[in-house]
Amino acid sequence: MTRIIGIASGKGGVGKTTFATNLAIALTRFSKKVVLIDCNITTPHLSYYLGADVYSYTINDVLKKKVDIELAMSNYHDVMFLPASTNIADLANVDIRDLKTHVRKLDMPMIDFVLLDSAPGLGREAVSSLEACDEVFFITTPTIPNLMDVRRCTDVVRELNHKELSLVLNMVEGTKYEFPQKEVEKMIKMPILGRIPFDKNVVDSAALGEPVLLSKPDSPASIEYMKIGAVIIGGTYEHKKSFAKNIFGKLKSKLKK
Repeated sequence: MTRIIGIASGKGGVGKTTFATNLAIALTRFSKKVVLIDCNITTPHLSYYLGADVYSYTINDVLKKKVDIELAMSNYHDVMFLPASTNIADLANVDIRDLKTHVRKLDMPMIDFVLLDSAPGLGREAVSSLEACDEVFFITTPTIPNLMDVRRCTDVVRELNHKELSLVLNMVEGTKYEFPQKEVEKMIKMPILGRIPFDKNVVDSAALGEPVLLSKPDSPASIEYMKIGAVIIGGTYEHKKSFAKNIFGKLKSKLKK
């Protein structure tokens, strides 16, 4: 059965799309078939953060019924993805409320996961994404304002039938201004999938328009993305340094001798 998961946040700037793109890649590393869709049609960023600038169709084309969603996907590093159009003119005659109808066509044996990169907050785009999925992963930083936004969102989501809710804490630095994990669990009342540390490699990768799992697979954030992917599929992950880094490390050790 295909798992349709909404990647949501209370507000922008907490790393939602960064998480969605890296999680998609992480799941493919476990030999899972993944579809990633940009559901933020008014301010789309997924294709940039994924690093994929070549594609044939967009979710706008699907919503306008120009192409069936099953035929609209493009492939990038084994992730089947469907971006939203960056052309403002393509917003005409698009009804995001039809998203669920199209997404449900992807519930098929050859697809393991469909990840919906939602718009932040609780606008029409965000609610349409939440209605289209069976599970929701909320992305937030462990700070009071962002946690309060998530709690407001979860109150609404819990009214949209029975959906499994999980939380991911992002950009964790361990400062005194951050809520401890136990306090977050009490406040939000949902399981925490993982804690992604603040990692400058993520910032650098985002600036370059490339997922950190591709550019810096040995970085602290990349390792945590893989661990979260393992948790989602019910497995475990033991990190092994990339081949290039191992070779460089061995050469460096020999030069010191």
